[in-house]
Parts: sequence; structure tokens; C-alpha cells
Amino acid sequence: MNEVPQTPIDLAAVIVPPQEILKDISLLCLGSSGNLNFSKDAGIAVGKILKEKNVSYYVFGTFDVLKVGDSDPLSKVSSSPYITAQVLSLFAEGLSIVGVVPVFNATGNIDTQVVTALVTRNATYPVMVENKEKYALLKRFGYTTSLVFDTDGNILVGRPIRFPWSYENDIDFERLRREILENSIVLINRDVGRISVNDPWDGGVLIFSDETWLKEIAKEVLSGKRSPTGRIP
Repeated sequence: MNEVPQTPIDLAAVIVPPQEILKDISLLCLGSSGNLNFSKDAGIAVGKILKEKNVSYYVFGTFDVLKVGDSDPLSKVSSSPYITAQVLSLFAEGLSIVGVVPVFNATGNIDTQVVTALVTRNATYPVMVENKEKYALLKRFGYTTSLVFDTDGNILVGRPIRFPWSYENDIDFERLRREILENSIVLINRDVGRISVNDPWDGGVLIFSDETWLKEIAKEVLSGKRSPTGRIP
């Protein structure tokens, strides 16, 4: 895990894709699931792993949406701003449950419908932005929050916070990730006749791991023997 540069916050923060913490479970995988509630479960699992490493903040996500030809599709959630906002808010809720402060990564391009959907859901969690001007833009769309810091770790709004609680329940991480993967098998175009791993632009069936057991299920979806479980991102 990569640490955000040393900051005045003086609390551990990490900014790495979720699939590097919970194997294969990317934001796009969660956004493609037939059951979006898995996003909360994934947030709990990722948060528990991070909390045990004494991480206080997890910077994740994007306020942008998936677009055709996106060079980094796994960094997006969905082409839908509403599904994007739902997954981000549920994942953040899971992190909060286990005592990790969720921080949305609001750098780069933003889709204003994602921002307004988060505001509607009362999911205005702390954010990381490039500068004060970016936060001013978010505020114009109604997004205000208690903690804002920039990419150098400087606090722009608020003060450091820490969630003192932790999550004592055991988690079967492998069982959870398999459930999520099995519920994110997406039929894109059966006529294409091939399975694509992590690439929504290539293949008839999209899956999010190259593990053999998942490929076997994907083959049955491709042949029509089984129904797809996920949604087109």
C-alpha cells in the first residue's frame, strides 16, 4: 500500500485501488454487481484490513464516470452517475463502520451528477482535491464536508478526525470476494463468443478475476446455460 505524503494530519492515510487490498474487487466490479449492497460489505472488509494496519484514512474512488474507451476502467464505478454515487456511499459507510475515515478522491475530472447524487444521499464524506478552487467547485453543487485536504496532505478545511472504534466480527475474506465476483458476471454480447477479464470493451462476458472457477461459470453464461449475474457498467 502506498502512503499519502507525510501530512500535517499526522495520521496514516493510504490511497491505493481496493483490488490491491481485497484481491480482484475493484470499483468497477462493485458497480457491475447485480447486488450493489456488496459495496458496503467490501468497504467493511477493506476497512478491517486497513484498521489492523493502523490506517486512519482511506482515500478512494472518483467523481467521474466510465466512458467508452476509458484507459483505466477499473478506476471507475459505472457509466451511471447514480450507481457511481450509490457504490461510493455504501463503500464509505462500510469503512466508517470499522473505524476508518473514508475520503473521496475528488481529483481529476468530475461528473456533476455524481456530486449532486452524493449530496442527495447525504454522503458528503471528507474529500481530497487538488486545490481550494476544486473544493469551491464542489460547493457550488452543494457538496460541503467537514474535512478537505489537498494532494500534498495540507488541510484546506476542518481538522484531523479519527474514528476510535473497530470491528470485532470475523470476516471470511475469501468467501466474500468469491460471492462478489460470482455476482458480477456481465453478459455484454454473446455473439462475441469470448470471456474478458477486467476489460469492458473486449469480450462477450465480462468477469473480474482470471481464476479458473470463475471462468468456468462465465463459459456457462456465454453458452446460455446460466444467467448473468451482473449489470453492464
